[in-house]
Amino acid sequence: MLPIAYNRAEIVILFHGVCDLSVFHGGNLAGAAEKFGIAQENWVDLSTGINPNPYPIGSLRDDLWGRLPDQALLQKLKEAAAFCYGVVDPDYVIPVSGTQTLLQILPHLFEKPKKVRIVGPTYKEHGYCWKLAGHDVVEIPDIFEAPKDADILIVVNPNNPTGDVYAPDFLLSLAEKQHNKGGLLIVDGAFLDCTPVVDISPHVGTPGLMVLRSFGKFFGLAGIRLGFVLAEGALAQRLKDGVGPWAVNGPAMEIGRCALQDVAWIKQTRVDLANSTLRMDDILQRAGLEIVGGTSLFRFCKHENTAQIFQQLGRKAVLTRIFEDIPQHIRIGLPKGEEQWEKVENALFF
Repeated sequence: MLPIAYNRAEIVILFHGVCDLSVFHGGNLAGAAEKFGIAQENWVDLSTGINPNPYPIGSLRDDLWGRLPDQALLQKLKEAAAFCYGVVDPDYVIPVSGTQTLLQILPHLFEKPKKVRIVGPTYKEHGYCWKLAGHDVVEIPDIFEAPKDADILIVVNPNNPTGDVYAPDFLLSLAEKQHNKGGLLIVDGAFLDCTPVVDISPHVGTPGLMVLRSFGKFFGLAGIRLGFVLAEGALAQRLKDGVGPWAVNGPAMEIGRCALQDVAWIKQTRVDLANSTLRMDDILQRAGLEIVGGTSLFRFCKHENTAQIFQQLGRKAVLTRIFEDIPQHIRIGLPKGEEQWEKVENALFF
């Protein structure tokens, strides 16, 4: 193992510079290249939970690039998403240009400040965006002790970075409680494609429930910026009005439509990711890391000195993710191809 050049906090500051650490995301290869002095094209990026083997994009019609997306294309995308996610009515599907857009719009749809409670540790963007809109935001450590005064309750299922999962029946009971007091349960299902057994999307239409779905992570196409809000009722209508008539570009709509209907690819990808997870677990455990959670797109590990591991891998051009607020934990994604697998293993055992 390489000697420790920095402690954990120093590495976070070194790597992220003057960025707001509370909302920092993985994937900052440009920053890694600068800080470690290694050209960006030489890196293996394991800092995000994105499928390294993306859905194959075929040729796209020229008119998708030259025309505004029409309602027929939008309807086909909504029907494809409803089919893939098991939603009973395509009208419950609201396409957006990535769930990040939704996180920034949603908090502004309420006339009065709300008491927002977020089950953590999880994505910092949720808390950041709701606070920015003037809401009372508190991160709670235990969903089973959710405060009765919560107007908005947010849970990520499966959670990022821990991988914690909650059964649909339990979440439906929470949605009912929220609805009975005029509140809302928001389930962020960014990684539900990996764990369909806990998918609550087929229950959308239940009062008090909203589900967010990410397209880019499982399909490995984060760059096209596509996501979905699954909801019904007055709030859903306000959201539709808020995102406008062209929330998603035409090429993204067509790519999403094709991918969401490709049952064979989805089924095989779940198998492939599960096998890759087993392979990664073996490598990480032999390297001395304790696997304490994750999904089939990333592993959540514990070690007495994650800073040393982060630094050691960084010196070998392998980017991972450590967290300021949960010391001794590190999140590690999946490599692409044998060359990257060998590079990661060699870096861990150098």
